[in-house]
Amino acid sequence: MTDIRMVLAENMKKYRKIQRISQEKLAEIISTAPNYIAMIEVGRKFPSASMLERIAQALNIDTPELFTTNPVRFMSNSNKSLERLYQEVLLEFKQFEDNNKLFEKTITDKIKQWQQS
Repeated sequence: MTDIRMVLAENMKKYRKIQRISQEKLAEIISTAPNYIAMIEVGRKFPSASMLERIAQALNIDTPELFTTNPVRFMSNSNKSLERLYQEVLLEFKQFEDNNKLFEKTITDKIKQWQQS
């Protein structure tokens, strides 16, 4: 069984990093404390519905994306999906700058995942 707190924690952290927003900046945007963001991202706290909406808005995603293991599926339109794919590819690129073949495989896999959703 999936722990919804951990799904939220992982997705929130992933989207925050895709947007290149620090925990401190996210906290500032949604008017909360940085340690509260950190506690959500490790699964120790679970935000209220209104806080979830503010988090999603700050991360430029739809709220359901915070709770899915296939985030692209809940994108509201194809342009957002393509933008999200592009951001994820850029994030992956930093990990594989020295290994072009591994990077190419990772990108190919990401595109296949995106096409299947």
